[in-house]
Amino acid sequence: MEGLGLPESMALVVSGAVGAGILWYANQRHRLRTSWYAGDGWKLKRGAFSSVHPHEALVITDFDATLTSGDSQQCHDLCGFSEVISEDFRSQFAPLLDWAANPDIDGVEWWDRAHELMVRFGAPKRQLIPRLVREAQMTPRPGALELLKRLEELGIPVLIVSAGLSDVIEEFLRQNGALSENVTVCSNRLNYAADMAPKSVSPSPPITSFTKAYAYSSASSFFEQHASRRSLIVLGDSVTDVDASKNVPFDRSLSVGFLNSRPDGLAHSKAFDAVVLGDQGSLLPVTDLIDEMAEKGQTGRAAGLMRTLSGRSLCLRGGGDAMLPTCGA
Repeated sequence: MEGLGLPESMALVVSGAVGAGILWYANQRHRLRTSWYAGDGWKLKRGAFSSVHPHEALVITDFDATLTSGDSQQCHDLCGFSEVISEDFRSQFAPLLDWAANPDIDGVEWWDRAHELMVRFGAPKRQLIPRLVREAQMTPRPGALELLKRLEELGIPVLIVSAGLSDVIEEFLRQNGALSENVTVCSNRLNYAADMAPKSVSPSPPITSFTKAYAYSSASSFFEQHASRRSLIVLGDSVTDVDASKNVPFDRSLSVGFLNSRPDGLAHSKAFDAVVLGDQGSLLPVTDLIDEMAEKGQTGRAAGLMRTLSGRSLCLRGGGDAMLPTCGA
């Protein structure tokens, strides 16, 4: 499939149970091409969002492999692989990052063990966080910084719900000029003592990939402050990332998932309204949606012309079956 950036063997037709879909493409000034699979409800939901005012919108997003590229190091990876942290700590922490070698560790237990080691060894020290982030193989997903900038300009609140580390996320955003006042991070935070070593991690129990439904209670003050915003845009790379919007009152909701390099897209096509393919799949189409909301009040033709001239308009390719990588098809 031309422009997908995926092996042909991975581009298999989704079974009829998934339903007919639409493959969308977005161009970033001819620099990159992003492929989307859109489910049955995408067109209707997206159309409804194009008439939403920015002051009605709220964004809930994952961090690792969502705001960062799919092949980036993740928050906890920085602690296990960086040579600026003691070898004694790394020798015990790094094996936790090898999921194949630790099949017995699953669910909340993984985070408990990881955080217990960080507290026991006092690592990473607070002053090392900027260097850890700066030297990490962690890059923004294409279009992520543009999206965050547009959300800041429009004053749309962003809640980052992550099973990673708040300290790493905030430093990453700071170094990329994206830690703005409209952004709130709901993640695991290292609590430092006077010696700059972590003495505990909050909250307890930790925020994990399996407990994101707790975001509504964990970030209760955020949702209370923005209770009038009832149009949700939810972003994530794991199918459980949509759980972060559970219990949040809304009038309309739109979710976008990032398949990254996973070989099977079936679960994502069921969990999300649309799925972006590839580790470098762009967030620019989400920015296009935000731009449409900002352009509300203009005629549809004028708004469409502006988006076309910007070089970032979404184009419909084909009208039949969408294609996603699946296993056993």
